[in-house]
Amino acid sequence: MRSTIRTTIASLVAGLTLVAGASVATAQESSASDVPAGVEITDEVQRYLDTLDPVERAEFIESKLPAETEMTAGSQVPANDAAVRSLKAAQSDGSTVTPLATGCWTQRWTGKAKATFGNVLYTWYHVGYWCASGTKVTKADTRDAGGETSTPGWRYEGIMREGHGVVSNQGRSYTQHKFVLGAGGIDVQSPTECLRVNGKYNATATGQYICGIY
Repeated sequence: MRSTIRTTIASLVAGLTLVAGASVATAQESSASDVPAGVEITDEVQRYLDTLDPVERAEFIESKLPAETEMTAGSQVPANDAAVRSLKAAQSDGSTVTPLATGCWTQRWTGKAKATFGNVLYTWYHVGYWCASGTKVTKADTRDAGGETSTPGWRYEGIMREGHGVVSNQGRSYTQHKFVLGAGGIDVQSPTECLRVNGKYNATATGQYICGIY
């Protein structure tokens, strides 16, 4: 893929030459207009970019820096016998586990950061755990959490903080994850990413990019 990226960007940079003998703009001369939407250029990143030629600079921005995130959810999974019985009772008449779902449940939500070229940089996940009785959520916790990287230069440094509790009749739990991008022998970017799972009394849940239960 790296070869393909270099070839594509080299063509784009070459296209900047307007007339014979004109020179392509240097990295120092390039403006913020050549940075794709959603990409953050920190001071550390900029200092590193200033050491690169135009092709290398464009390649780095397009393939190494986060441009967008996406979130996906797994299924709600019964975590104890009461939840299994509740699920079976609902399935026996063809209904879902609503509006009442007694027992404890888990659900995994996953966040994914991607570069402009579409390659995945890193992913992180949080498995929320919550219990309910009738229409009341009674407990919240974190069952599992973690992260991994998919693009060279990035590394996962683990969970920075976490928390859980019952708020507004939701079993909320969250974790915050730290990732670091190294380039040129230094760390140039270190984003922290959060995921919170909001478990509800009817065995469903929602996910948010939030650090904290409130």
